[in-house]
Amino acid sequence: MSLSRSRPARCLITGASGFIGSRLCERFSASPGQGHVRMVRSASAAAALAASGQQAAVADLLQPAQVLQALQGCDAVVHLAHGDRGPQATRNLVEAAATARVARFVHISSMSVHGPVPGPEAAREDTARIGRYDHDYSDSKAEQEEIVQAAADRGDLPVVILRPTVVYGPGGHFVRQIVEQARSGAVTLFDGGRGVCNAVHVDDVCAAIEAALVSEQALGQAMFINADQALSWGEFIRAFAGLVQPPPRYVDLASADALRYWAAHPPQVVTGLLPRVARKLKSLAGWQPPPAPWPPLGRVMRETFPIAFANDKARRLLGWAPQVDFAQGVASCVPWLREEGLLSA
Repeated sequence: MSLSRSRPARCLITGASGFIGSRLCERFSASPGQGHVRMVRSASAAAALAASGQQAAVADLLQPAQVLQALQGCDAVVHLAHGDRGPQATRNLVEAAATARVARFVHISSMSVHGPVPGPEAAREDTARIGRYDHDYSDSKAEQEEIVQAAADRGDLPVVILRPTVVYGPGGHFVRQIVEQARSGAVTLFDGGRGVCNAVHVDDVCAAIEAALVSEQALGQAMFINADQALSWGEFIRAFAGLVQPPPRYVDLASADALRYWAAHPPQVVTGLLPRVARKLKSLAGWQPPPAPWPPLGRVMRETFPIAFANDKARRLLGWAPQVDFAQGVASCVPWLREEGLLSA
């Protein structure tokens, strides 16, 4: 295994305020000699970071000139950001990074590029295929990955693409959702919780990103970042719901019934700037859409997932291996959940 490239002196991180990004920045800050710059969208956010001794660049990924300016002095990029116009934002960043001649571009894709209900061929990278699935998030992430891979294939950028699976840990929304539901007294499962949960701890994802910044063998390659062994969604949900006292009751739902409902009542997708602004204003004024009789379609599909993803390629090319087993991962969330007031001390 060759890890001959030196660590980047100055790495631009998009999506640095998100779940994975903030954890990655913490690790970089604690690592001597690892410089990084957080890309933020407002001068006030940059000033707040500067006041705490952190470097930040103000830029909107939809503004190419701003992106190129933010890249000045950076020799690497970690692209974590995702938004409504993700493909255009990614295209702008890729073009700016190529112009700036960055030495490494690590793109954080997703297992979702293979769709919400992949077949068994998707379990390994050599047989997995990227397509379009009439699913907003999956299709957007697929297009973004294709943009990055095309730049690598043209020789424009030295690229490594990572496809994390279900990322959890302190600050993670999957954990928060489960614990908040448990605090209500009842937790729902689909089909007894038999769906496959490809859970990977955020610290293992961050370690994979750090390895991708230096690995030479991984250049031009895309790979899953996953734990060594998949769980069932029942195991995942019960582990976090079980932290709540008094213990919640569990309600088993039939996914077939939920899917029939959502097929007959497809979720409303709000597109376009003006409709999104109007909906946001209505929400701020207290309006909420009428509650559906079933959990959201995304959750139904996520918790009935059919396959487990292999991590052999990442192990081989990155010299990486997951270090946080599930019991340790659950324990790592407890202090954060207590700080958030979601668990009693």
